[in-house]
Amino acid sequence: MSKYKFLTIEKVGVLLSIVCAVHCLTLPIFLFFAPYLASSFAFSSNLEWILVISSFVLAAFILVLDYRKHHQPLPLYFLGFGIIIKVLDMVLANQSYAWLFGILLGAVISAAYWVNYKHKKTCTCKISA
Repeated sequence: MSKYKFLTIEKVGVLLSIVCAVHCLTLPIFLFFAPYLASSFAFSSNLEWILVISSFVLAAFILVLDYRKHHQPLPLYFLGFGIIIKVLDMVLANQSYAWLFGILLGAVISAAYWVNYKHKKTCTCKISA
């Protein structure tokens, strides 16, 4: 995988985690002001699971590949913390706090990408094309 394709995949991963956080942040606002939007696909649990699963899969793929190369475990710790946040969200199943878990999840996954990016930027190893 070339360096440039990989950076594009990372950008997609960061975008997914930010979209997930924004989705969870705006959900209570839109549900309060526009109840008829509650049944739309944009605010369905299907979209939530699509965003969460795609974010986790893409983050795991990118972060594990980078861990194998750089042996920097901190981004994987952030990913694990994000998984714990989602499990807590499912176990508690309290809809009044769902937005908080969503924002935390998006922030933690974004932090994993950021830490990974910072490490790769300062890494002196050769990047194979």
